[in-house]
Amino acid sequence: MKKNNYTLGTAAALLIAATALLGGCTGQNSRSGTEVIDLYRYEDGGALTDAVLDSLATETRVIGLVADGDLTIPANPIKVKFAGDVTGSDDPARNTGEGEGNGEGITEGRIYVLDNPGIRTFQMLAFDSDGKLIKKIGGPGRGPGEYFVLTDFAVAPDGSLWINDAGMDNMLHYSSSLEYIDTYPMPYDIDNMEFLENGEVLVNVSQWDSTQIEIAMTDTMFRHDGRRELLRYSHSPRAGYVYAFGDGSLIRTQDGYLHCHPIDPDIYLIDDGTGEILRHYRVDFGPDALTHNDISSLGDNDERYIEILCSSSYLYKIFTVTDRYILGQAMRKGEYPYFLADLDTETVYWSSSDSSEEGMSGILDYRDGWLISTFLPDEPDAHYRLILRKFQ
Repeated sequence: MKKNNYTLGTAAALLIAATALLGGCTGQNSRSGTEVIDLYRYEDGGALTDAVLDSLATETRVIGLVADGDLTIPANPIKVKFAGDVTGSDDPARNTGEGEGNGEGITEGRIYVLDNPGIRTFQMLAFDSDGKLIKKIGGPGRGPGEYFVLTDFAVAPDGSLWINDAGMDNMLHYSSSLEYIDTYPMPYDIDNMEFLENGEVLVNVSQWDSTQIEIAMTDTMFRHDGRRELLRYSHSPRAGYVYAFGDGSLIRTQDGYLHCHPIDPDIYLIDDGTGEILRHYRVDFGPDALTHNDISSLGDNDERYIEILCSSSYLYKIFTVTDRYILGQAMRKGEYPYFLADLDTETVYWSSSDSSEEGMSGILDYRDGWLISTFLPDEPDAHYRLILRKFQ
């Protein structure tokens, strides 16, 4: 079983980097109409496991990612996105991840994987809807179609692929047939990107620039003057140094894009057609919640953050919010467990610090109603698999 939970050591490595700290939002994100999800007062429902998720799913599919027998591809998927229909087959063989499948209704589907096989090593992979490798896209280097450090990618309405290389401050553009088109210099860094239906790009402007931590819409020229701000986060003016708490997330649900950014407890639902902010949620962790005041006075290499982490909680990532459930990942006293909260019964389930031993695979994404988890079986000749659960 592949473990994706962060350890405290991993968290420390992230936190030491000097970067912008979110300190509350300004602009359109007013507190009026905010729906508060009070996890601190919810009853403990027990361990969150694959079995719990399976019991809630209306449909489950497993797709093995196969690269001509090469078990090292992918090595460590960090982002998975779909283009077209990858879940349209009812072939029983495909639903178990075995066999070839009948291919009906899924021939246009494509699975893109941003793979991180080593430190500062990345590769973009394209698989068909049955999980067979179509192509390695580009490669490491400084030439045309090559890249250094990839943070995200997105598929445009015309099917073309856009890949963000934060290491070289470039945006790579590939056609829908995966042919290299061009490389464009980026005037600013982004952590996350998704296309709206109107062809504009929804971007999470990178936390590495403390003056530009924002969610905005832009065209594919990515110019400063062409960017329209939706949300802005600001770090505390009292902080001599600030720390990275994660890149935030943009998750595509059937209702729009969900956005959150640690350590801010707010979640925003953004219309995937217009970019309009539709709903605003706030997750309350009670007296254990990490606040900006707790860390705004920390200096460079201040070791007190370890003590603070081990006694605090904050929202790390959100996967989906429905009328019945909220599913996400939190930092909870030095660990990074997943959580599932039942809003009707006010019950919350938490994964353990070692989820693999409790039967919990790592969750990567939520895409168009499908929860995406990864699973690496123990067998030496087994391929990486995606577990897709229809979760509404």
